[in-house]
Amino acid sequence: MPIKEKSFRIGCGRYLQENGIISALGEEVKRLGTAPIVVGGKTALSITKNAIEGSLGAACDKYEIIEHRRSCNEEDAQRLATLAQNKGLDVIVGVGGGVIMDFSKLIGYYAKLPVINVPTSSATCAAYTPLSVRYTPDGRTVGSLHYGYEVNAVIADSKIIATQPNRLLISGIFDSLAKFIEIKQRFNEECTEYPLGLDWAYTISVKSFKKLVEDAEKCIDDIRAGNITNTVEQIIFNIIAVTGVISGIARGSNQTALAHKFYEGTRAMFFEKSCQYLHGEIVGVGLLLQNFFNGEPENNDFLLSLMKRYNMPCCIEDVGIPANDTAKKLYFEKLKSGSAIDENNPEELKKLQEGLDYLWQLK
Repeated sequence: MPIKEKSFRIGCGRYLQENGIISALGEEVKRLGTAPIVVGGKTALSITKNAIEGSLGAACDKYEIIEHRRSCNEEDAQRLATLAQNKGLDVIVGVGGGVIMDFSKLIGYYAKLPVINVPTSSATCAAYTPLSVRYTPDGRTVGSLHYGYEVNAVIADSKIIATQPNRLLISGIFDSLAKFIEIKQRFNEECTEYPLGLDWAYTISVKSFKKLVEDAEKCIDDIRAGNITNTVEQIIFNIIAVTGVISGIARGSNQTALAHKFYEGTRAMFFEKSCQYLHGEIVGVGLLLQNFFNGEPENNDFLLSLMKRYNMPCCIEDVGIPANDTAKKLYFEKLKSGSAIDENNPEELKKLQEGLDYLWQLK
């Protein structure tokens, strides 16, 4: 099986997680530089700005805070990279959700500066992973950029993350559940030879999946009650750090990754209709296709029960995709060319077509 990546990028330079850990931001910046540029979303900065200014003011020579309201796109990243260089700013700090986490890494890539990510939600593992999902300025996907290095630090303040809406938490849970289902497609436990690391990625994903399913309900209840329990800490760690490690160890490994490719196709082809739905929500619908492609459609009974329990979208129309043959054909062409499906293998193409037929009839 071919391996898409030449190197393992398993983590970040440092991962810090606990209640109130945002106060350590200034000291983390000092390990890497003296003058950070902080880029964050409107909501994220509104709940973190005082703590950030207190920490940076005590530790840094100067800093600049910039609010970013658009997508993770090349144009804005290059502009802010140039701004940082012209002003002598030497560390990129991203504060926010998945878009900002990816955006800070893209700025760091162009500025050739270290990156610290401060996630304010656990909706994805983007704070941790060595790649950025890129979009046009208006939000259409244009593919991912994989980096040959890791984020320098992640500061996951559990008190801040616990204030996220449940919808973001649940989205992150389903994004993480996807790792096991996607890796499983290429994994045969009776086999003894895998691309280096795939067996460990699979092993970790099994436990991650199990713990997420077991503890999600309690985590949601604890957060609703305002309690940052060990369960809450474990779920946050699982979604951000563990899922990031799985991704780094797997290195692609010729997986079809249909659930994530389904997300990318949806954002590219039906942006206006799907833009109100979160990454993990669209990935969740894509997992129904992945299970079918894996030859395990019976597993969707359990998956759909989880999705309905948490008020997730459960079919293509729930995420704004028209249930017509034209849309189905567009996805077939997109998925067969954009994943590890062998276009010269009639059996794989047949499975993909039958999977789409299955997905399109779900209501």
